[in-house]
Order: sequence, then structure tokens, then C-alpha cells
Amino acid sequence: MTVPAYFAALRRIMVAVCLLGLPACSKDMQEQPSFGPQEAPRKHSPPGSVPIQSRAVLTEPPARTPDILNEGARLFAINCAHCHGPSGHGDGPVAGELSELPANLQAPAVQKHPASTLYEIVTDGKEAMPGFKGELSAKERWAVAYFVKSLPVATATAEKRP
Repeated sequence: MTVPAYFAALRRIMVAVCLLGLPACSKDMQEQPSFGPQEAPRKHSPPGSVPIQSRAVLTEPPARTPDILNEGARLFAINCAHCHGPSGHGDGPVAGELSELPANLQAPAVQKHPASTLYEIVTDGKEAMPGFKGELSAKERWAVAYFVKSLPVATATAEKRP
């Protein structure tokens, strides 16, 4: 077999392997849902993936009790403290990386709002802050609102951030 004939035969073998081998490749990667970098998260999870309580509508707010304040503190630490900081000063670990500084939740301008307004902000979001309607149940969102409302009001000197 001459050299050109050898390469021609090798090429035919490689083409045959590729043609026969491609259908055996998994299509999982090309069929999976994907999201681009910095793409906004989905506002709601797919049906059936979130407990039914997270989509429940409350006819009236739950009572403000020590238990709901404790739950609010727990949820705040998980969902809010990375931006707003553990005390709500807007100085969380990622605050400096955001295009807009998070609100100081102890500021008089925030604390003057009733818990119902804070609940609406937690639910629907405001400016750069995302809403948590699809992530937290209505009762959990009320717990966060009550916790934020329970934070002390900052004095004029304490209100300034670095």
C-alpha cells in the first residue's frame, strides 16, 4: 500500500468512526436548560418544585409574635444579610460589588414605613433589590418584614456608611 493510499484508507476509517460514533453521544448537554452569565434569575420556580405554601395568599397578616420575629431573623440571615449586612446597615459582604448600595434598613427613612410596605418591598423588590415572592412564602415574607421593622432606628451619625 502506497503512502497516499494509506492516508486515504485512514481518512475513510476516521470518517466511518465519526459517523457511527456520533449518534451514541449523549444529548444531555444540548437538551438541558441553560442560563447566560449575569442573567436575571427566574422570578418563580417551576410548578411543583416549591411547597404549595409559598404560593399561598394570606387574607390578613400573621400576628407579630416572638416566634415570627425569630423566623424573620433566620430568613434575613439567609436571604438578606449578604447585601444588607447582619445588622441591616447595608454593609453586607457583597454590598461593595453591587452597582447600587443596599438600603440601610435602620435608617429613619426605612423605619418610618409600616410593616405592610416593607412586606410589599420584600415581595416585589425595589430598584436593584429582587423580589422574593417565588422564593419565600407569604408568611416568611411577613416574618422578614416584621424583623426589619424590629431593627433599631439609626441615629444621624450612625446612619452614615463608609
